[in-house]
Amino acid sequence: MTTNFKMKELMDQFQISEDTLRYYEKMGLLPPVARKNNGHRIYNNSHKEALLMIKCLKKAGMSLKELKPIIQLQLDESNISNNEWYDRLYNYQKKIDQQLQELQEIKDMIELKLQTGQKFGQNFLPLETQT
Repeated sequence: MTTNFKMKELMDQFQISEDTLRYYEKMGLLPPVARKNNGHRIYNNSHKEALLMIKCLKKAGMSLKELKPIIQLQLDESNISNNEWYDRLYNYQKKIDQQLQELQEIKDMIELKLQTGQKFGQNFLPLETQT
């Protein structure tokens, strides 16, 4: 079942401006948008899913330039691009996993400092040796 959405609904849900939504359309980051007889845009679930993917990947640090080929491969109906789309997303997932590991190390260090109250140079033990 396809549900239609107004521009304002998507703007509110994804906290983006009208200009941003139109820019994503112009860049080819969204599926083609149908229009009513009065010229108003009609968005559907595919547009919401694309916007959610854009929002998530941007939060992970991906630029629109990096994101565009992934989104365009997702919009491509041919099976030829499935492997490339999968590889790009998988490689980015590995990058995010690395970032998560690095963030965990930072969190652990901060947690240690909060728990011990130690300042620099006071009984310093590298994180790997503390348990």
